[in-house]
Amino acid sequence: MTTGPNILDATQVEPLVGQPGRYRADVSHAWDAPVYPSGGLVSAIALRAMETELGQAHQPLRSFSTMFVATVDAGALDVVVERLRIGKRMSQLRAEVRSSGSTEPGHIVTAAFGEAREGFEFSTADAPDCGEPTEYPGFAVPPPGVPVFRSRFFDNLEVTRVRMFNSFEKNWEGGRAETIRWIRYRVPPRLPDGKIDPLSLIALADTMPPAVGQYLGPGFRFYHAPSVDLSMRFFAATDEEWVLMHAKSHWAGDGYASAEVTLWDRRRRVLAHATQLMLIRFPDPKDLGIV
Repeated sequence: MTTGPNILDATQVEPLVGQPGRYRADVSHAWDAPVYPSGGLVSAIALRAMETELGQAHQPLRSFSTMFVATVDAGALDVVVERLRIGKRMSQLRAEVRSSGSTEPGHIVTAAFGEAREGFEFSTADAPDCGEPTEYPGFAVPPPGVPVFRSRFFDNLEVTRVRMFNSFEKNWEGGRAETIRWIRYRVPPRLPDGKIDPLSLIALADTMPPAVGQYLGPGFRFYHAPSVDLSMRFFAATDEEWVLMHAKSHWAGDGYASAEVTLWDRRRRVLAHATQLMLIRFPDPKDLGIV
């Protein structure tokens, strides 16, 4: 059985006694991406607190949007949840997450929760035509001295590349700003009913930046793309560990880039869709802990 950090544990929150709407969480550096904890994971913490505050199991999470106002560091986190509207069939909440003791606003999350109801049923989100996860290679090994963006967050995952190339790899061409990957957690985040925790998909979705480099082609400049925002909609539940992810970047300019990602399980059921605006930076790799 695989052991190691479990994102279910990393996203747990504790209500503060006598302080309505206030929660405490704790995140280790094991989830850094690369310097601070994954913004997707921090969003999941905010949403876990919202779920707890709402207390309506028949109203699962339908959508959320995060604005990354200030960095949130590993360690103790404070979460404040505001009830915008609590309804019988749909509810909206807002939460703010910040490093404990910080005076900066941190990450601000708004979300909608709603029950299942009668409506239309279809999906036009076609999954990429590809094989099983084990048919594809994992991360490529860079030549000595060549910096490659990596973070401790990815140590908690298994990743195989259907279509994603590194700057140092040869025999590929740019012009397609997209990545296709199979990803799963080394420790499956299963809920008591056997389903994969939908909140665990958020940190996976928050990995869109490599799509930008794919457009540029071999030898593209080393870059870092921290999130400005992240929005996500949730569809089917799954008990499958592997997630097929197709990320695409439609635009880059003014030092920013925009991207989207769709997630499916191995049975090609569409699980979620996310969009993101990111900054483009060109740091010294050593500043990101990359030697």
